[in-house]
Amino acid sequence: MKKGVLVAIAGFAVGAVVLVGGYLLMMAMTIFGAGGAAACAPGAPAPMVSAAAPASGSLPESIAGYSGEQLTNAQAIITAARAMNLGGNAQVIGVMTAMDESSLRNIDYGDWETSGWTNPDGSRTTSIGLFQQQDEWGSRADRLNPQKSATMFFQALIQVPGWDTLPPIIAAHRTQINADANDYQRFLDPATQVVSALTGLPLSSQPGAGTCKIGPAGNNYPAAAGTEPGPWGGYNNGGIPGSALQPIPWAPEHSLRPDATAALIAMDQKFFADNGFHLPINDGYRDFDQQVRDKATYGDGAATPGTSNHGWGLAIDVGTQQHYTISESDATYAWLKQNAAAYGWKHPDWAEPGGSGPREAWHWEYWGKEKSA
Repeated sequence: MKKGVLVAIAGFAVGAVVLVGGYLLMMAMTIFGAGGAAACAPGAPAPMVSAAAPASGSLPESIAGYSGEQLTNAQAIITAARAMNLGGNAQVIGVMTAMDESSLRNIDYGDWETSGWTNPDGSRTTSIGLFQQQDEWGSRADRLNPQKSATMFFQALIQVPGWDTLPPIIAAHRTQINADANDYQRFLDPATQVVSALTGLPLSSQPGAGTCKIGPAGNNYPAAAGTEPGPWGGYNNGGIPGSALQPIPWAPEHSLRPDATAALIAMDQKFFADNGFHLPINDGYRDFDQQVRDKATYGDGAATPGTSNHGWGLAIDVGTQQHYTISESDATYAWLKQNAAAYGWKHPDWAEPGGSGPREAWHWEYWGKEKSA
């Protein structure tokens, strides 16, 4: 959806293809670097594209299924980014967003004309152009000018705090205020291919070609291998910076350590296939101040501040579609007991019936999986 258009149900922009599951899991994304491919965790920052001069000559006939007018518009987006001294990360985000919003076509209509969608105040949506921007973005002429509309998009993007360290789909979502951040995920790989081909340069990830950096903090922690959550990265419990965490794509207000988010995404893929909706997540990383507030509110039902596994970004609280938490009689709890271990998620012994307590069916932790001998 477009900036200024918040709707109660998830919708899909003009030209978007609806996929079962609501988002495409990028379990592996090709990195075109020296010597081959490397796997990126889902939601990892987009591979960086060197900010060189636009490739000269005619455009390729087709890239990742896009051709003609679509590639001309992609080139306009890249040109707008470069005019603002924005590099490959921004270029990929811009092209990815326009792929979702308009299929890279500069259309003079939008959601009102195709679906009758309205703004929260009941007025008609006025979205048009590559980015399906409404009246508040600028004049009709500017919104239908590919380079000008892209410039307006990038001007909004760079106002998003930490946009260049956020997962691309979250950066796009916070710029556009889409109904569902996951709409963008299926366009990340095609956008990366298009930007690479149009700039005439290979892609590389940071910090070096052939590797994929998971989150801005990198892998400065031991891999979870079936052991209880604990300190990592040199951070204090509840003092982990947002740049070292990875938002949960369908619940971006909550974050986890990047490997935990990747494992949760993989588990949610099966959960969605089995249940038809995403695993409801009601809590993830919890900073120290929040732990203090929770202790004051829940007393013995909350961990001592500075000791919660939420404070390591390695715990979630799960609910149902109707309730904030789950009980041991809920189908979601039964599903997790049957499936979570395969993805490295565990219901700790203390939270189990008969455990030391408190008894919390909704609390699950990322322990990882033991390495085979």
